[in-house]
Amino acid sequence: MTKSVNLYLASGVSEGRGFWLVDFTEEEDIFNCMGCKLLECYRKELFGLAGAIEVKEAINTTLDILVIDTKFERYKLGPSNIGYSFEIPIYLVEDIFDLWVYNYNNEIRWKKYYGLLCFRKKIKKNNFIYRGLKGDSYEFAKKLDELVSFRPNEFLSKLDTNNELMW
Repeated sequence: MTKSVNLYLASGVSEGRGFWLVDFTEEEDIFNCMGCKLLECYRKELFGLAGAIEVKEAINTTLDILVIDTKFERYKLGPSNIGYSFEIPIYLVEDIFDLWVYNYNNEIRWKKYYGLLCFRKKIKKNNFIYRGLKGDSYEFAKKLDELVSFRPNEFLSKLDTNNELMW
């Protein structure tokens, strides 16, 4: 029998900066595992250890794609030492968490969707990819792109100092 762990989505503060954290712990009370840095738990699901590792990796990979895409398009999300920036809205982080937790139950769908995630990580969004997909794979790829297409408020976060004219 495998060890059961709690996969959770929580918010916290470290050095005056807020962050989102997706992790797992054996403890029932997740606030004991990170000390006083965690403020609130938004999601908590019971998994086997192997499942928690896989789902955590999928969630964090999706959030990594979001962060990399925003940096590539020259938007700036506030830095965070522990997790992901508080500038990513909670509804988006919850949707990503729920998407992967829900789809883990179906092994065939999980492998297919995780493969699409890994493929999406390697390439930038390309509409030609969708021509080769159909059915639930197509719908999942669209949903994934919708989730990672978030951009911070442009007039507050867009970096424009590198493209100033020299004269």
